[in-house]
This record gives sequence, C-alpha cells and structure tokens, in this order.
Amino acid sequence: MSTNRQLANDPLTSSWAAGLRSTLRAYARTHLPEAMVPAHFVVLPELPKLPNGKVDRSALPALTGDEPAATAYVAPRNAVETQLARIWQDLLGLSKVGVETSFFELGGDSLSVLQMSSQVREVYDVRLDLRRMFEDPTVAQLARMVTSEADPSVTGAGNPRGVSDEELLADAVLPEDIVPEPGALPPSTTPYRTVLLTGGTGYTGAFLLRELLDRSTARVYVLVRADGPEQAGERVRATLSEYGLLRDGDAERVTGVPGDTGRPYFGLRRAVYEELAAEVEMIIHNAAVSSWITPYQQIKPVNVFGALEVLRLACKTRVKPVHFISTIGVYPVHLRGEQVWEEKALVSPQDVTGGYRQSKWVADSLMTAARERGVPTHVYRPGAITGSQVTGACSTDTFINHLVKGCVQLGACLDYDLLLDLVPVDYCAASVVHSALGGIRDEIVHNLPSANAMNMNDLFDLVIAYGYPIRRLDYRDWYRELIAAIERGEENELAPYLPLFGVDQPAEEVGYEGSLPVFDTANLRAALAGSGIEAKPVDGALFDIYLDYFVETGFLPPPPGRAAGS
Repeated sequence: MSTNRQLANDPLTSSWAAGLRSTLRAYARTHLPEAMVPAHFVVLPELPKLPNGKVDRSALPALTGDEPAATAYVAPRNAVETQLARIWQDLLGLSKVGVETSFFELGGDSLSVLQMSSQVREVYDVRLDLRRMFEDPTVAQLARMVTSEADPSVTGAGNPRGVSDEELLADAVLPEDIVPEPGALPPSTTPYRTVLLTGGTGYTGAFLLRELLDRSTARVYVLVRADGPEQAGERVRATLSEYGLLRDGDAERVTGVPGDTGRPYFGLRRAVYEELAAEVEMIIHNAAVSSWITPYQQIKPVNVFGALEVLRLACKTRVKPVHFISTIGVYPVHLRGEQVWEEKALVSPQDVTGGYRQSKWVADSLMTAARERGVPTHVYRPGAITGSQVTGACSTDTFINHLVKGCVQLGACLDYDLLLDLVPVDYCAASVVHSALGGIRDEIVHNLPSANAMNMNDLFDLVIAYGYPIRRLDYRDWYRELIAAIERGEENELAPYLPLFGVDQPAEEVGYEGSLPVFDTANLRAALAGSGIEAKPVDGALFDIYLDYFVETGFLPPPPGRAAGS
C-alpha cells in the first residue's frame, strides 16, 4: 500500500493532512500570484530518499484526484441550482460551476457578488442576505436562500473568517525550539546600539521609526519586502516622506533589510540572517496583515508564523527583548454592558471573532508564553490607530476611514450605538518606543487605549459639523441604501467590506451595540511616568485635523461650499 494511501485510510491523519494542505494553500496565496499557487499539495509521512540523502523524485507518488485543488465538482441537482449555476457561468465566464464550489474560488469578488445578487433578484424576486452569502458562497446555499430553505441557525453560526477555539489554542502553543540557544549572550543593556523594526513601511511603522530615530542614537534595521537592499531603503524613506516624517540624515542610520516576516528566517540568506542575529539588540515587531475581511488561514502566515520567526531570532546569538504591537481586539466581544480588561496574559479565545483578531490573539499569547522561556517580551494592545494628533497624517486604508468616506459618498450614516477606541498614531508610537528604549520591564502587557472612547454616532456628528450633508438612518435603512447604491454601479468605499454587513446588523468584527469595554492602564502609566507622553482627546478639534488631512490629500472631497485648505 502506498504511503499516501495509508494517510488517506487513517481518519485522524487524513484530517490533519487536509488542514495542512489548507494552511499551505493559504500561505501560497498570501505570497504568490494566483497563477503560481500549486494546484495540488500531497502530504507524505516522509520523503523517499536516495542513498546520498537527496529526495528520490522518481519514487514520489503520482498526482491523483485524492488531492483536489479545491472543492470537488458537484453538478446541479434541481432546476433552481441549474438556473443559478447558469447565472454564475455567464457572470464569471465559466463553462461549468459546481454547486458546492465557493463563488470566490471561481474568481468572483465583492462587486461581482452584487451583480449576481441583482440578477438573482430579477429572476426570483427575492432580496438576498449578502452577509449569509459571504459566509457560504455556493450555489447550493444560494438555492436554499432563494427557496426559503436556509436555516438561520446554521448559516448565521460562527464567523466565516475565523476558526474554532480549539485550533487557536493549538496554534498558541509555543514550539519547543523557541528558547534561548545554548551559549546565547544575555540581553544588552540600554542604550541600545541597534534595533530591528518589522512593519516599517506601514503608517504605524513609519511613526515607530521616527520615534526610534528621534529618541535614540541606535542604527535601525527595517525588514521590508523588496528586491534588494537599495530598494528596501528606498521604500522605507518613501514611507517616511509620505507622512511628512523624513529628515536629513535618516539614511545614515536606517538600513533596509529585504525580507519577509511571514517566511522562515524572514526569507534571508543564511549569512545575512546570522549577521542580523549577532547585530540586533532589541526588536519592535509591528508587521501584520490588518484586514478585517481576510480569513484566519490567509492571515496566519504573516501574523502568527511571523511572530514565531521574530521570537526565533530573539533567541539566537544574543537574547533580545521583543516589543510586540498587538490590539485591544484580542479581548472577547461581549454583547452589552461594562467589562474591565486588565493588563494580563490572555487565557481563552472564546468570543474573539474574525481572522484578524484571532491571529493577533494567537501571536499575543505566543509572546507572553515566550517570557516564561526566558525571552524578555513586552506586549502593547492599542485601540484602532488613527491619524497623528499633530498633523492628521494617516493611512486612509483603515476600516474607520473607509466607513467615513463610504458614508460621505452615500450621503447617509448608520445610527449605531457603538463605542470606538481611536488612538492617535504618534501617541501610540511614542508610548511603545519610550517603553522599549527604557529596557526590560517586569510588566509584560500594556493596554494602550485612547484618552476617551467615542460613540460612533458622535463621530458622525463631527463629520456632519465639518460640513458634509449626511442623513442619519436606522441601520437596516442605511444597509438597503448602501446595497442599492453599489448595485447601481455607484462608487463606494465600503464595497469591499460588504462581508461585514448583514441585513439586520454588522458582523462581530465591527462591534456590538451597547458594549462598554474598560481598559486597565496601570502598567502603561508606570512605563510612561515622567515622559510627558499624552494622548489628546478625540474631539471636534482633533477630528477637524483628520478631516483637513483627508481633504488636502484628496481622500475626501471638500464639503459643499468649503474649498480645500480653507
């Protein structure tokens, strides 16, 4: 019996192999163009070897239908499935569509979902619940919805972007190899001569880098995806410049390292990796995929495996303190009422929903576990990071900013009693860097919330006060208007976020009405004592700075009767 056939005949091993194939496929899709993602992943208990130790390619099993590239083809089984499959074929330009195959695996996207929904409504005179459609985007599920056979207790259960608590707990077990290597030098004392920063080409990373350069004399290595050192350096400087942070002399202290956080050894050549392990004295790990609509398995390579690679580097040659940027999203979502979150290690992933939050929960847990192995880790849990409290400079690619622009485009906002925790990026960066440069602390976890939480309705009051003509609608009415506008072909910033909005309420990632989280900050206050670092309250004055920046950069049009820069 062949080895892969043995795997197939063992139910437990077969299940594990299926999970591994899924993880590998998600990793490949994160790092490769779709056309280069392997069609088949064959899992073997071991590779056949030649006497010289090399892989015996001739002994590898032939590819068979046992390892399908995606869901196996299932033909339509009734008239409704046949009609719906034809709609999908015409829309996606395919010769056939299986009723159990995901719309997105077939090449669909959030915009073509809307086109498909419009066609289905014309044929069957029904309005689809698009959130359910995103949860199970198959012809079979669509047919059940059309014929009123969909079971809400099934289709609405769980979160399509997340995984089970059991899987998260398994991923949060720190591998045995992550421990300071024998003979590793002890951590350096401050002031640090060298620092490694990951995620330096994001806007939070740019502000972290600026703070490192301003608050120390250290050389900063910035890990960045690039074709070579020259391009890596150019990308880092371009990001600093984009947010008005580039200064004369920065190039002399910043070294761009072309690598990838989500790859083993950061994808570096062995000599470069060894040099980095020997040179770096402290690490700030900020790199992450921050998309709320990306499933856990696709985010996992960067957000989880990347954390492990950082910890491995911290254990090599010299033990290095690691300062990890987490999120308050690692705390469970509660329906209503006040809940106090202390600065402690996480215990359970229950009610932590969505791929992004779950991936950060796992990485956060790995960091605190590493402290018990002798790696001096520190974790910072900020709220939703917004623009600079001085200049307003900000990435426009955040959910909150897309929500604001989408509502401006629609001319309507949702009436939703949701508490938002908005943290200015420069305050966040200054807090982390000040703490990191101060050396190793006994306190591991630091909550980093805003000076004042803000209700979403109050936020839109500030947008309206700035001059934008926006109506406030009941959530369901707002949702209907949004869907209708996108179906008409109107441009709207929220189109890619449709998986987060249902007919009756938003998805868990957006938050629950009436939830009142309170964040303990004793450790943070101790770390910042005497520094003068403070967050400004998010009020009309600060929000005007943000909106001015959006208008000046062209992200938002000026309100009627108000010219840009006025």
